[in-house]
Amino acid sequence: MLSFSRFCEDLGSGMLVALVPLYIADLGSSFFSGLPLVAKAGLAMTVFGLFSALSQPLMGRLSDRLNMRRPFIIFGLIGYTLFSFLYARVGSYEALLFIRLLQGITVGATIPAVIAMVTRISTPDTRGKSVGIYTTIRGVAFGLGPVVGGAIAGRYGFDAGFYCCALLGVVSFLLVSTFVRETSEEPGDKVGSEYENDESGSIYALAGALLMMMVGIMMVVALLPEYEARLEASEFSLGVAVSAYIFARLLFQAPLGSLSDRIGRKKLIIGGLFLSGPIVIGMGYVTSIGQLIFARALQGLFVAAIDTPAMALAADLSEGSSLSSKLSIITTAQAAGMAFGPIFGGLLAGYVTFTTPFYACAGLMGLAGLVVMKKVKEPKRGGGLPTSDCEN
Repeated sequence: MLSFSRFCEDLGSGMLVALVPLYIADLGSSFFSGLPLVAKAGLAMTVFGLFSALSQPLMGRLSDRLNMRRPFIIFGLIGYTLFSFLYARVGSYEALLFIRLLQGITVGATIPAVIAMVTRISTPDTRGKSVGIYTTIRGVAFGLGPVVGGAIAGRYGFDAGFYCCALLGVVSFLLVSTFVRETSEEPGDKVGSEYENDESGSIYALAGALLMMMVGIMMVVALLPEYEARLEASEFSLGVAVSAYIFARLLFQAPLGSLSDRIGRKKLIIGGLFLSGPIVIGMGYVTSIGQLIFARALQGLFVAAIDTPAMALAADLSEGSSLSSKLSIITTAQAAGMAFGPIFGGLLAGYVTFTTPFYACAGLMGLAGLVVMKKVKEPKRGGGLPTSDCEN
């Protein structure tokens, strides 16, 4: 029920990914009137991701201190619903930015709480399966969102799309309020280790790699208005292009996760980062919407080779007892990538050339691959800790 409740919210969040960048073309602006449209789109997406990333560690620590999870999820859903409704009522670009800021804070409050809850209601033997179910259900919703949002906006207008997002938020709120029970930690649940501290560098290196990965994914969102003009594409076809990477990722993440169990996770992460570079560059030279959809699907394949093994490796390194805190580092890095990706792409495309952000992002992914190669330590199969350490 926790996963299904997030399915409804993430469906709406995916719709907003397609709706917001296209919606701003119809809004007037005073302070940001001289900003190129692609830069405006990037800033609108960046504000949400940035404040989500900033709120996650703060809300996570507060949740741990209060030893409560469910109230933070409910608070986030209320905020998501309210601000989704208000998008349809804004009259300026500046007002939309303020709503994006507030919605980022409230949505960010739910993420560490949900991770802690999923961890708490699972066991070490079922945690991978539980996290896999949760992330797959969320991924399907987020992948469907841009397609649904583009279709609704094309047929009924943007306001209808925003009201639909708010309705999905209400459904998520009712499901959590009715069916999801609180989880809390008992005294003695938190266990630290010297090994955990030694492996923190590997966790942060993985977080940096996922940050670069998300920049490459999300910068395309800011370029949707430019793609719309260059490719003469409809809102619906652009929504399909946004979703293509997500569906490819969902298709391949389980097989590649299993493959990482056999050949090692680090190899796949490095390979995915290096192979993503040429695909990202190619997206700057597409001449049809079909080519863009194909490139995004390939990007989803290589992202699956990075994201799923990286989350599994972070779990290997954190050894269960600190899984929530370690994985929150990963999710914060992903949120930061979602924040900086659109503005990174929008500013470079708006003030330099359209292809510049693609080359810059490919270079950053290559750098991230080198960092993972040099800095990340992969535990030996059969357990990351020596038996004596586990017993202590």
